[in-house]
Amino acid sequence: MTPAAGRVLISEPFLLDPNFRRSVVILTEHSNITTFGFVLNQKTDFAVNLVMDELPTVHSNIYQGGPVELETFHYLHSYSHIEGTIEIGPKIYWGGNFNQIHNGIRNGELDSDQFKFFVGYSGWAPGQLEAEIADKSWIVGDLDAKYIFDKSIADDDLWKHAIRGTGGKNALLANSPKDPNLN
Repeated sequence: MTPAAGRVLISEPFLLDPNFRRSVVILTEHSNITTFGFVLNQKTDFAVNLVMDELPTVHSNIYQGGPVELETFHYLHSYSHIEGTIEIGPKIYWGGNFNQIHNGIRNGELDSDQFKFFVGYSGWAPGQLEAEIADKSWIVGDLDAKYIFDKSIADDDLWKHAIRGTGGKNALLANSPKDPNLN
C-alpha cells in the first residue's frame, strides 16, 4: 500500500524515535513536495478548553500531532459542510472555518466528540517518508473514521487495532512486547 492523504502510517513495534513510538499517523497531504499529518494516539494531559479559550466547552484532551511547530493548532472532524474543510477520507475532514466550528460547538449544532484537536504536526521532506517506509519503519494502512474519533480507545489500543487491520504477518506485530529485552 502506498502513502496518500487519508491513509495512516503505523510505526513498526520497535521504532526507537520517541516522537513516533507505537504511533498511528493520519496523512492529510502527500505529494512529491511535502507530506503532512497528525499522530492520532498521543493524547496530552491538557484539555482543549485549556489551550483554546474559544472552545470553553470542549473538555476532551488535545493530542500532540507531531514534533513540528508545537505552537500550532489543528483539527480533524467528521463534518463535510464546514466552510474551507478538506476531505481526506470517508467521513474524515481537515481544518475549515474556525469561527463556524466555534459557533457550531457553542450552539450545540456540532458535536465536539466528532473532532480531534492537535498541537503540532508531523512532516516529511521530499523522499524522506519513502525512505523510512523502505527501511520498514512504517506500515501504510487504512483506518475507519469511527476509530479516529472514538475517544474511548486507549492510545496503545489504537496502534494495535491499526496494525491488526493491515492483515497478514503485520497483524501479528500487534502482540509484540514494548521492550523485547524483557521478553
